[in-house]
Amino acid sequence: MKTSLSFWLVATSMVALNFGHAQTSPEFTKDAPGSKDHPILKRIEGSVILKYATKKFDSHQVALGPVIFDYAEQKTKEWKKIDAEGARTTLFYRAPADASTLECLRSYQADLKEKGFEILFEGYSGGKPQEDGNTLDNGYGRFVAGVYKTETDYGLQEYTLPGSEDFRYTAMKKTGEGGAGDVYVTIFAAAVTDSWKDPEKGILAGTVVARVDVIETQAMQNRMVMVKADEMEKQITTTGRVALYGIYFDTNKATLKPESDETLAEVQKLMSTDPGIKLLVVGHTDNVGEFEFNRDLSNRRAAAVVEALTSRYGISSQRLFPFGCSFASPAAPNATEDGRTKNRRVELVKWN
Repeated sequence: MKTSLSFWLVATSMVALNFGHAQTSPEFTKDAPGSKDHPILKRIEGSVILKYATKKFDSHQVALGPVIFDYAEQKTKEWKKIDAEGARTTLFYRAPADASTLECLRSYQADLKEKGFEILFEGYSGGKPQEDGNTLDNGYGRFVAGVYKTETDYGLQEYTLPGSEDFRYTAMKKTGEGGAGDVYVTIFAAAVTDSWKDPEKGILAGTVVARVDVIETQAMQNRMVMVKADEMEKQITTTGRVALYGIYFDTNKATLKPESDETLAEVQKLMSTDPGIKLLVVGHTDNVGEFEFNRDLSNRRAAAVVEALTSRYGISSQRLFPFGCSFASPAAPNATEDGRTKNRRVELVKWN
């Protein structure tokens, strides 16, 4: 079989990849642990999530045209793109065995069009770039190297799809309304050849693997949201509760992160100033995932806050009660990442 440099680039990135998830089956018949679909996009029926990652604020290159090398100038031409910034979700799906790259692309496009998205660019492998503006590059994996790079990105290689001569890409956008940011979705689907299969990572010959990136644009927010003790006291007196956004956990975990210490110290100061006050510590989540899973998670997070306040800050356990309510009491609509961010919080509620 003829081996191209584009194959080599992709194979090299596959070797460097560490999926980090133990699976009960080498076929990866179930979604990767902790993964979930993005609320804005349906999966193709029968698909499996091989890898999943999120960042609250990140950048992503949205390609609007091919990546072409100019042999006369011996350099890559300037190519059209948008550097989108905001909340980023990356998913790798393995489509069902009978799906083609074209079916995958059209299915995602149809779903997103129904939700108000427009196609910015669509391209595919093969063809002559000089004659067909929809060809992604003029060989040697230049689109892959230019758009996705080969650098490690929060546990994922920027490009980890298997070697293929059958791949397609699309970039889509939904313009934000009413103060909401624009949303970009890019999809890269590649057919897996027998030579580049990797069953231990769920990459099966004869299937299509699709990388989906969702960027919900927004201004970068200050992650260290500090509410001082006097402001806590004022809000509790006025409304009976105060929302705390300066308490941090990793996704789907209930272990407090060190960045939470300043807010916990302010809670300790509040309770020391008013020795008679008793508080419910209420955990809230967004609506991503099952209700019962989120109720258990929110309860464990509330309990972690209580445990920290009692063991590290000397507050009597008789003055604190943890409670998790899942996504039963949202502070904002869950339709956008900004809304979901507002809903992921811990509240202190006065109960005496």
